[in-house]
Parts: sequence; structure tokens; C-alpha cells
Amino acid sequence: MARLFGPGSVPLVPAGGWAAWLVILAAAVMAFLAVLALAAGLAAASLGAEWRAELSGSATVRVGGDDDAGLAAVLEILAGTEGIAAARALEREEQSALLAPWLGDGAALSELPIPRLIDVTLEGRGPDAASLAAALEAAAPGSVYDDHAAWRGPLISAAAAIEWLAFAASALVALAAAGMVALAARASLAGNTGVVRVIRLIGGQDRFIARAFIRPILWRTGTGAALGAGAAAALLALLPGAGNVVGLDLAPGGGRLLGLALAVPPAAALIGWAAAAVAVRAALRELP
Repeated sequence: MARLFGPGSVPLVPAGGWAAWLVILAAAVMAFLAVLALAAGLAAASLGAEWRAELSGSATVRVGGDDDAGLAAVLEILAGTEGIAAARALEREEQSALLAPWLGDGAALSELPIPRLIDVTLEGRGPDAASLAAALEAAAPGSVYDDHAAWRGPLISAAAAIEWLAFAASALVALAAAGMVALAARASLAGNTGVVRVIRLIGGQDRFIARAFIRPILWRTGTGAALGAGAAAALLALLPGAGNVVGLDLAPGGGRLLGLALAVPPAAALIGWAAAAVAVRAALRELP
């Protein structure tokens, strides 16, 4: 901390006061929220990548009719179609298990006209959907090729939207933290205008005075941010179900979570330093 003359002298900026605690509290709260928002953004990004990888490499064929001959014909066409790596007809027990969550375990599924389903694994860009659909219709009328594009796009778009919203929230948290630190810096300077005038009278320059106010704020911002980021990381690590909330794993693994906890405090300290520097220098220019 900057002092008037040398080691052991009286600090130029008081070590305590409500402004000091305000900076620490604001930095802790903002770092806490930033870690949560960034974790949600990383979770959404991972989820979107997972959906994209899984859905873009698979398709489903619904076979028209319920005869084995139509199923065999469709499987033969799929086996010879470029862009399809594998095709496997689901057993009736597998189809019943897929429908049980929607119709209930006690539903008489055997009495329903359930079409046969084929799970298709794609390779490369996949097949020509129009040509394949025509071939399947000719082999087994009523057969439908579904590459999941109708609902794959909205799912991936939703994950991307959550990702951008999380990062936008992090940016807003950073702006709010900068505003709070700037307010505290101006309040600290306003409370010590008498000291500032005296330092100027004895030849002290505004650069020296600004450093005296900015350095403590930098330390307080970093301290508060470390506390808040650590609390957020601990909360995410201790969440039931490893932080899985509505499909989003908010605890992005030990390494990534530790990385967030270590990256946020220096970033918060840098934001606090920049905000304090701008606010203090502007306030010094306004002082007569």
C-alpha cells in the first residue's frame, strides 16, 4: 500500500471502511455469479456438441406394413446405399421399451399396429435422402426415412442459445462488477479529499495518488473474487447428481471446474483495476 513517506509511515488510503468491504463483497458476489454462468455456458456447449455428434450420425427408418418381407427388402436397400455404415432392425421388445415411458408399462403394445423401426448409422454426409426415400417407398410402401433434421436443428439451436445467454450473463456480471468497483473507488477518493489536497500541496503528483488508491482496490477485488469463485466451484462440485440440472451437467469435470475457479479471480482483479483506474483518474481531474 502506498504510504506518505516510507516504511512504517501512515497509509495514504485507509485500510478499512465501508468502501473497502463493499469492494470485497461485490467482487465475491460477481465472481460467484460469473463462475455459475460460465459453467452453464460450458455445459451448454458440451451438450450441443454431444447432440450434434450423436444425432448427425444416426437416422431411423419406419417400415411400412408389418410383414417380414418388407423389412428384409428395406434392410437390403439400406445395406447397398452409399452413406450408410450400418442398419439394424429393432426387436419388438426394444420398441416396446422405447414406448413404455409414453404409454405405460401395462399398455397392450402387442395389439397396436406398431411399425417396425430400423436404426441407421450414417457415415460421411449420409445418403441422398430423396433418392433413398423413393427406393424405400418402392420396396415397402409407407416406409419413411427420418434423418432427425426436423428436431435436431431446434435442439442444437437451443443449446447454442443457452451457451450465448450464459456468456452474455458473464459479460453483464463483469460490467456490474466494474461499475461497483468504480463507485467504491470514487467514494474512497471523495472521503479522502483533504489528504489528496495535502499531498498535492507538498508536491505529490496525481499519478502517485492514483496508485495509492488503485492498489488496495486491486488487492480487495482479487481477494473477494477468489472467495466467490471458490464458493461457486465448491457448490457446483457438491451439487446432487454431480451438478446435473435439466440435462445440463453444471459441474464440468474437476479440471475444467478448477480452471474456472483459478481463471475468474485474476480476470476480476484486472476488471477492478481498470475500473478503479478510470474512476480515480476522472475524479482527480474533477478535484480543484
